[in-house]
Amino acid sequence: MVLDATTPSPAAGADRAATHAGRFRPELHGLRGLAIGLVVLYHVWFDRVSGGVDVFLFISSFLLVGTFLRIIDRGGPTRPLAYWARTFKRLLPPTAVVSLATLAGVYAILPPQRWLPALTDAAGSLLHVQNWVLIRRGVDYYAADEAGPSAFQHFWSLSIQGQVFLAWPLLIALAVVVARLLGRPVRGVLAVVFAAVMVASFVWSVYSTATQQQIAYFDTFARLWEFAAGSLLGLALPWWEARSAARRAGRGRRRAEAPVPVAPRVVAGWLGIAGLVSCGLLIDVEGAFPGWIAIWPLAAAALVLVVGTTGHRLAVDRLLATGPAKVLGDISYGLYLVHWPLLTLYLAHTGKERAGLLDGLVLILASLVTAWLLTRLVDTPIRRWPWAGARARRSGLVAVVVLVLGLAPVLGAQQYLLAGQRAAEAQAASDNPGARVLAPDFEPAPDADPSAAVIPTEALVADDWVSAEEECTGELAPTGSETEQLGAICRVAPGASEDSPVLVSVGDSRMEQFSGSLIALAEREGWTLVTLWRGGCTFAPDAEISSDCDAFSRASADYLERVDPEAVALATTAFGRDGTESLTPGMDTTLPRITGRGTTALAVRALPRLRTDPTACAAEHGADSDRCELPLPEPLTAERPDAELLATAEDAAVPVDPNPLVCPEGTCSPVIGRVRVFLDGDHLTGTYATSMQDGVDDQLAESGFRW
Repeated sequence: MVLDATTPSPAAGADRAATHAGRFRPELHGLRGLAIGLVVLYHVWFDRVSGGVDVFLFISSFLLVGTFLRIIDRGGPTRPLAYWARTFKRLLPPTAVVSLATLAGVYAILPPQRWLPALTDAAGSLLHVQNWVLIRRGVDYYAADEAGPSAFQHFWSLSIQGQVFLAWPLLIALAVVVARLLGRPVRGVLAVVFAAVMVASFVWSVYSTATQQQIAYFDTFARLWEFAAGSLLGLALPWWEARSAARRAGRGRRRAEAPVPVAPRVVAGWLGIAGLVSCGLLIDVEGAFPGWIAIWPLAAAALVLVVGTTGHRLAVDRLLATGPAKVLGDISYGLYLVHWPLLTLYLAHTGKERAGLLDGLVLILASLVTAWLLTRLVDTPIRRWPWAGARARRSGLVAVVVLVLGLAPVLGAQQYLLAGQRAAEAQAASDNPGARVLAPDFEPAPDADPSAAVIPTEALVADDWVSAEEECTGELAPTGSETEQLGAICRVAPGASEDSPVLVSVGDSRMEQFSGSLIALAEREGWTLVTLWRGGCTFAPDAEISSDCDAFSRASADYLERVDPEAVALATTAFGRDGTESLTPGMDTTLPRITGRGTTALAVRALPRLRTDPTACAAEHGADSDRCELPLPEPLTAERPDAELLATAEDAAVPVDPNPLVCPEGTCSPVIGRVRVFLDGDHLTGTYATSMQDGVDDQLAESGFRW
């Protein structure tokens, strides 16, 4: 966050009345530097959140309102477009430079599977929507499991700030119009508007934090009350200062010239600083924010601003106006931008979970120097560029040009990675047979390239999830009580007619990935394949696993009973992280209920959960390295735990064991037939699962199943 371009500098504001709206407040400038300093210290050494970002948001709205109050006071038009142009002309250049530099660091330090998510983050940061990108990734079970936080994660707060910088001018302009139509004071109408936003957002923030804190932390709507609180202070404080000054002047010259008691203000100022500094130490800011507890740092910051400039040698404003505090305030925006990528990339490179005392100190010093250079070479020159600042349209042009220059390499890199995958897929039929090489009669294609690129490529392997794109419609659409649990996840694989036999694949993400083979077979044989998949939820309607998964399983069971498909594919065994295989909970009653209706059950045996991630290992040692081979866990080579249960179901239960196709001859290799087998330690890649279709079909045929 930076001071608004129209905020007076210390020299320019020295001769202004102390009550002037938007006057330069040295204590505010230093407070902002202190807030970002706390953010850096807490991130580097304590791996905690300080509450300083909330103070940043609070101060930014305080300054924003001050800007518009000055315009309103002199009777000028609010001109939101001009404000946007000048604001993003300042914010975007440092953002673009740091984003591109961070991408270079990601490319140099992080494995290829982290590149595509980083490019998405960079685009989200430049477009000021990174908080929504993080929300989507945080609630998406299928998002890439990154080893460590995103190097762009800190852009969430700048994105929210940018969104408010777009919305607030419109809100203020609307309030001005309403005030003039009603003949009411603009400040009064603004106060009502901001108070309404604050109350509504605060209620939502408290509720959302209590029910979905992971989402609430990055949610714009759960943070608006912090901006509204800063805006209300921006309205009230100049008015209060003007009123206090007038009251003192009205008491007569002698009393007005008498010294004003400052001891209470000195104490209050230090209480505000103490509250801000201690916030992150005493409470779990990251786990509790942005609910009601966020009042703590905001109240502390407000106390410092209300105390204002005392001039007392022991007052906190004297400390916040010192040279170091001023420098820290000057570079605060750059410091916030650079410290997080430096920290996260360093930790990823060294494999550490947290910086120590010495390397943390080096990181902080490096952040300070880098922030100073960014401010000196990028931020200040563009912010003070006379040509760009002379007209709003020139500022807007600079902002647009910077945005295009920042996005162009990001989007170009994305297309390059995707093009590499498409080129490899174009030759996949001959160059990348995958599991087909395991067939006894397999013969390589005459034009096959033994050195062809492995697919999916390293950069895209984390996104190689199986999916059926079409929504369930007609008789296959969930109805009644099923809708809440299945309405958003029921999908149909394309290619079948309305009267086709129906196969339903139901279960968790491991079942989903295996079903890549079933989708290919169903399409080839003219069946309709319906998918009911929920990440982390094994289909077990007769067991108690978790409230969410139990609701999913019960809804799925109701769906199967109503639709009455010809076949159901489900996992009848489970492989635990303790290395044991067992019957899926409740399967001894679930399976007979399904087969008793005349439905054929494709009883899929569990796949292993590998100790190490084969994809990461292959990225480090090479796709063909035997160092990444792991033995198939012994329990999966023994008799199936569901063997007796399947025997009682006779021909109605068809056993399917994917392990010989995934780990042939008891060895789990990261690559088979120039195709990556594993997406991670728990899941197959969709590409390899699709290549398993012939092997799975052979097993089905041997067990008597006919399409």
